[in-house]
Amino acid sequence: MKIKTYYLILAIASGLFFASSPDQAEQSPSGEKPLLINQPHPALAGIDKLHVAVLRYGTTPDKDLPVFKQLEATVREKLQQAGIESDTKTADKILNIPELRIYVSTLHLEDSQQCVFSIRMALARGVCLKNERNPVFKADIWQTIPAMQAVTAEGMSVKITDIVLEQVEDFINIYNATNPTGTKPADAKTSEADSLNNQDKQIEPDVNPAATGYLYVASKSRNVFHKPDCRWAKNISPENLVTYKSKDEAIKAGKRPCKTCNP
Repeated sequence: MKIKTYYLILAIASGLFFASSPDQAEQSPSGEKPLLINQPHPALAGIDKLHVAVLRYGTTPDKDLPVFKQLEATVREKLQQAGIESDTKTADKILNIPELRIYVSTLHLEDSQQCVFSIRMALARGVCLKNERNPVFKADIWQTIPAMQAVTAEGMSVKITDIVLEQVEDFINIYNATNPTGTKPADAKTSEADSLNNQDKQIEPDVNPAATGYLYVASKSRNVFHKPDCRWAKNISPENLVTYKSKDEAIKAGKRPCKTCNP
């Protein structure tokens, strides 16, 4: 009888979780291969700092809030032990900071001491879409396989913590495979945000058209040209930078005007 009840709870919860998942568009496609724990993954490359966020959904009682705050702190400590520093998300650099998101959905069943939870860990980073008005945003680009269990309400917090820490350990293993010792960003003391700032500094000296002899810039890999002081122009790396002395020259090269700076 207990076994039947257990699977009934899981069946009900599965329908609720997958019907209301806040990131259903980002779920892994069907047939996706299992997570390869010790294999490198490009999404984890070039990271030395992370913002950790536990995102809760469902019917979590207020008394469980301290548990999730402690869980965040424990995850940050475990990452730090692996050489991955934690960072604080601020408005001016929100897109530059990779974010380790821990999605926890819970369902407490009425008239029962049972509850069901689902856990999914994802890495979110800034991405850029070509030919969009607001092309830069943060999205989940890597995730673990979701875990779902039915447990007693009393034992839920301990079980959630155990599973989250297991997934963090998997993340660290993949991170180490992607960033071997001696090549990690921390060794070079260069973060993703620092890299973008360095690019800004490299472009900034060339924003004076009179001094440089050109009026417009573009990236070799994109079909848009900008004024040299455009905020998007500052993200072009020096090796991809191309310059034009006139609009006609840029248009003949297959480029179109940027909608932000309107060159």
